[in-house]
Amino acid sequence: MKTTLKAIALGAVVATSGAVAASAMEQEFNMLTGAVYNALKQQGFDTTNIDTLTLAEIAEIKNLLEGNDMGNAGRSRINNILDN
Repeated sequence: MKTTLKAIALGAVVATSGAVAASAMEQEFNMLTGAVYNALKQQGFDTTNIDTLTLAEIAEIKNLLEGNDMGNAGRSRINNILDN
């Protein structure tokens, strides 16, 4: 009986921890997306489809925006990501 109760308690802790971790990751993704959205708006990009981008795409745009070489090639790459 004690083993069963321990297993149930452990299962509840694991389930709660997983939900908390997922919620924290979603909040971080939303914060990152918001920051990228603001940076794109400031530079005149069309942000209509930003909510359809993946984490990898958001991260790539962030890296391009923060890079020292934000010329035509960088702007073109960002537009390609936003258009897909």
